[in-house]
Amino acid sequence: MEVEFNIAGRILAKDGTRVITLAEVLASPVAAGAGTAADLTEDILSAYCKSVSAQNACKVYLWKDREEYGNANVFNGGSDYEVVNEICFLCIYDCGNEVARETTDHWNEKIDAVI
Repeated sequence: MEVEFNIAGRILAKDGTRVITLAEVLASPVAAGAGTAADLTEDILSAYCKSVSAQNACKVYLWKDREEYGNANVFNGGSDYEVVNEICFLCIYDCGNEVARETTDHWNEKIDAVI
């Protein structure tokens, strides 16, 4: 099994939208001690999102998508290597106030609104 993490976000400021990268989150004081995407817990990501939202006085979306790959749909001896398990965490803060914080077992459609 192979596991892939995708962490990203958007800052929706009055002067435009800015992308949040994994490197930016890992470099922040809130994520001190986290060396990889796997180390970033939902609490750390939520605290980071809240901090950035309060600093910029705007809405911030931050998500972590964990995809586990493996063999699935095995028919007649063949196999497909695809996502067999997914966990998606999304948090949204507006001016430092929590708007949403949810974990789903699939890609969260609310993210598509800001991508």
